[in-house]
Amino acid sequence: MESSAGSISKRIVITVRGRVQGVGFRPFVYREAKRCGIKGYVTNTAEGVYIDAEGENLDDFTAALRCAYPDRARMDFVEITDADPLGYADFEIRESIEGPGTAVIPLDTALCRACEAEMDDPANRRYRYPFINCTDCGPRYTIIQTPPYDRVRTSMKKFVMCPECTAEYSDPESRRYHAEPISCPKCGPQLQFFDKNGEVITGNPIESAARMLHEGKIIALKGLGGFHLMCDATSDAAVEKLRLRKRRPGKPLAVMFASLERIRECAAVDEEEAAWIEGEIKPIVILRSLSNTILSPRVAPLIRRIGAFLPYTPLHRLLFEHIDFPLVATSANRSEEPIIIRQEEIVALLGDVVDGILDHNRTIVNALDDTVIQVVEGRKVTLRMGRGAAPWSLSLEKPIDIPTLSVGAHQKSAVAVAAEKTVLLGGHIGDLGSLEADGYFERTIKTLKRFYDFIPRRLIGDLHPHYSSSRYVVSATVKEKVFIQHHYAHILACMAEYGLREKVVGFAYDGTGYGEDGRIWGGEVMIADLHGYERIYTLKPFALIGGERAIKEPRRIGLSLLFERFTLDEVLCLNSPCAEAFMSHEIRQMHHMWQKGINSPMSSSMGRLFDAVASLGGFIQTLDYEGQGGLVMESYVEDRPYTPFGFALREGEIDVTEMIGEIIDIEHNTVDKEAAKKEIAGRFISTVAAIIVKIADGYPALKVVIGGGVFQNREVIRMLIHGFGDREFYAQCDTPINDGSIALGQVWWGIHNGCGD
Repeated sequence: MESSAGSISKRIVITVRGRVQGVGFRPFVYREAKRCGIKGYVTNTAEGVYIDAEGENLDDFTAALRCAYPDRARMDFVEITDADPLGYADFEIRESIEGPGTAVIPLDTALCRACEAEMDDPANRRYRYPFINCTDCGPRYTIIQTPPYDRVRTSMKKFVMCPECTAEYSDPESRRYHAEPISCPKCGPQLQFFDKNGEVITGNPIESAARMLHEGKIIALKGLGGFHLMCDATSDAAVEKLRLRKRRPGKPLAVMFASLERIRECAAVDEEEAAWIEGEIKPIVILRSLSNTILSPRVAPLIRRIGAFLPYTPLHRLLFEHIDFPLVATSANRSEEPIIIRQEEIVALLGDVVDGILDHNRTIVNALDDTVIQVVEGRKVTLRMGRGAAPWSLSLEKPIDIPTLSVGAHQKSAVAVAAEKTVLLGGHIGDLGSLEADGYFERTIKTLKRFYDFIPRRLIGDLHPHYSSSRYVVSATVKEKVFIQHHYAHILACMAEYGLREKVVGFAYDGTGYGEDGRIWGGEVMIADLHGYERIYTLKPFALIGGERAIKEPRRIGLSLLFERFTLDEVLCLNSPCAEAFMSHEIRQMHHMWQKGINSPMSSSMGRLFDAVASLGGFIQTLDYEGQGGLVMESYVEDRPYTPFGFALREGEIDVTEMIGEIIDIEHNTVDKEAAKKEIAGRFISTVAAIIVKIADGYPALKVVIGGGVFQNREVIRMLIHGFGDREFYAQCDTPINDGSIALGQVWWGIHNGCGD
């Protein structure tokens, strides 16, 4: 396209890094170039986007690039270099340049309003088409095989575009100009409906699926990043059947609604929550559920929250045209294992769970669960990073010296890489320890290596020697291996999201983490920087009577705390829900174990303290899932001030022994048991916040950072917001505040210790 005719006064070369692929950035550059009379070209590279531009209005052109870029784009760095004019004859979008690099991976996006309108238009050729998309919506990361993001490097490459789609793809005025997943009924993916044995059921696939749902049956439906298990969320029988078959007795189930209006019939929704629910991602948003709604109480037993979201693919939307009730839409997997992406796996692994399978032939390359968030006083808190949010990336100003892979923890597994000028945190994998989860963990690592053509020279894992991720590091052939303490990694993860490099006072509160002294940590306060930490406070350790069994039975931990405060005879006489959960001889046996330290490891875990108080307050005595005690208590907290329980800070320990007696006093002196629960829950969570604020007040010059699974509790965050007042504190927003970010913390340490930054 170069021409020797005429002379151009100026030429520049622009390199853009950030989220600039799969978001309509090249078409945007093309249109602005045409508007400004610029000649040259734009192309995708393995690093981002490369623009070669010459003309007389380059200032206007570059100003538009910086200020008017697409909403879904993110420009991290822009480098502009002067160059000698070449005399381009026109401006064009050129074929992508392949090669090693660290381009930010494009993210999947929910169905946009323009495509919705076309779906509803009988005159449109994509009327009722289940795979409609454009440059503003549709699959991205879940279909890409290797960057840069072009159709030939996605699972859409097997679908040859028809003439009509080719014309749209090539038309700069079209919304589908260079939309890589473009297709239509003539040339795109097709639906099929199968029975649980994998046999095709003839007829309209969507109508067949809807018919099963009306009959109270369970279907698997293929979404963007994997299959959902779906059933009627208003039917006790259907929900209970799903729980029994999936072996998920009590953990809350997400619910998909046809519209925001239908969500409001079942949950309280504020403006910020509504914006996320209807936004471009359409994540699962945790809301306060209303009483006496059409939803089955088996959807979220014992708690007053509901995870709600809207149809985010055209297929989900079409299904809701055939039903008039909300649907349970939970990940198709065994509990805490990776989401399933192939129909054959549904048949093999969940054939005893589902009655039918709504499938299509667009291959999911990279599995990805739904993102889960909650909004607290206007602040977003990410609980699970998945569709539309993962992979999360951070661009660095300078390249690192040593390509690094960090492998996270054991629960809520995720991995991270640091290569060239990019840090990338992958999406939710699940809890490790099973063949399926460990296999998916290793496949995810291979995917990231493939994306970036990168071979790690350093591996970073958790200090816990028995985590599957730690064993992966130990067994690897990489020469340099580092193990980072779990709670320090929590603090580092928050520092990474906000780009903090200075010393901070950090609070890492969670259920379990391996301490440098070999004990179970989880209530840690640290003065930390990029190179290390000093543990300045820890929750006073208490015994987990029965070891691992205590994690499933909070009553054992509650009993341990009663033994700390009362004599054995006093405990035997207590009118306490915790003590009443045991027979007298069991209490004596537990006391002997506690006294002698028999199978009673010591723990400083704040998560386990939540469990203990859940037992002492009569909320729950045995758990169906991690964190259930805190969730149940959260539901009892009212929006009013609470007086914290007594606690003491002495010799590096946070001592809450006084609180135990106060809880017993509330139970003895309050006739109304529900009122007692509200008082105990509110005062306890207020105590947790008060401890943090008081300690932080002793370090006014340091920034406050929090991290760990305890901070998934919305009431803890809410009370911290009020407790700190004008003082800012840092809590993760875009990355998971729980163990899903441990790998990010590990890699943030790595790039500042021997790798450059």
